[in-house]
Amino acid sequence: MDRILNNESKFTATRVLGSIAIIFSGLVLYLDKIMAIFNYQFIIPEKFLLAKIDFQTFIWLMSQTISPLILIAGALLRSYSVAYLIPIYCYILQLFFLLKDYKIIDDGYLYWYTFSTTILVIFVIQTIKFLQVYNIKRQIKIAKKKLLQE
Repeated sequence: MDRILNNESKFTATRVLGSIAIIFSGLVLYLDKIMAIFNYQFIIPEKFLLAKIDFQTFIWLMSQTISPLILIAGALLRSYSVAYLIPIYCYILQLFFLLKDYKIIDDGYLYWYTFSTTILVIFVIQTIKFLQVYNIKRQIKIAKKKLLQE
């Protein structure tokens, strides 16, 4: 019995670690802003300087590359589903920053639009999950009927 409980605590610790990775994958998207607040910079590769890419843009590009990798690692650790709210919100906010006019980007409603869109995405994901479970249960029910008829 102790062995089962010990395995369960390891499984929970893994899920917590995965959830932290999932949350971090969303927050890393704003690393350029955090570094700007603390006025932290380092030397970036010369090819980016030649392409006229500044430090903040370089960090933003780097975080866009790293974030999905961290997200995948967190998913492999079977993170808690609620942890996905943060990266979904962050990616939707990034999408709005890319699609909206820069002059009105920081209007007071942007975060409400992002929050509402996040809720809509979560609803769609949950609906898809429900339909998948419903379809599997329906297939099991049909298979049971066939077995009982034979």
